[in-house]
Amino acid sequence: MPTGGLLSDKERALVRDAKNLMPERFRSTATDNRILQFIEIVVADINYFPPFTSFTVDGLPTPILPIVRFGASFYAQIFQQMRATLDDFDWTDQGVTVRIDQTAKINTSLPNITKTYERMIQNFKKTQIFAVGGRGLGTPRFQSQLGQFLKISLGSSFLWNTF
Repeated sequence: MPTGGLLSDKERALVRDAKNLMPERFRSTATDNRILQFIEIVVADINYFPPFTSFTVDGLPTPILPIVRFGASFYAQIFQQMRATLDDFDWTDQGVTVRIDQTAKINTSLPNITKTYERMIQNFKKTQIFAVGGRGLGTPRFQSQLGQFLKISLGSSFLWNTF
């Protein structure tokens, strides 16, 4: 969590690297704490995708840092679009129409960036399935008669990952 400008070395490096991917207009107005909050949102996204993890900004493994930088840039784009929608307007006077729409071009690129961002996280998480010992794989497969017998005789205590 940002603590009034006191960033750790890793947080400061991530903020600096994330700024390099952001649009100049946003980069020049965003504070380090605001960008760090974007980074924390990305880390929360990463933790949310299964297998569930509990990464912190200071505890991120090196292979995931490019995803975090990309994700912070992605969220900067979303928030820039939200700000631009407040400035958009239509004005009509006797057949002459003036339309300011800054978000149309962002709207076309956003779904593609979203897919890329989610795929990056999912591909990283696929590598984590083996790192955590196959957590979440479910109940093992057995021949039908043996499985039914074990289910009847042992009940739900035989199932994996149930509490």
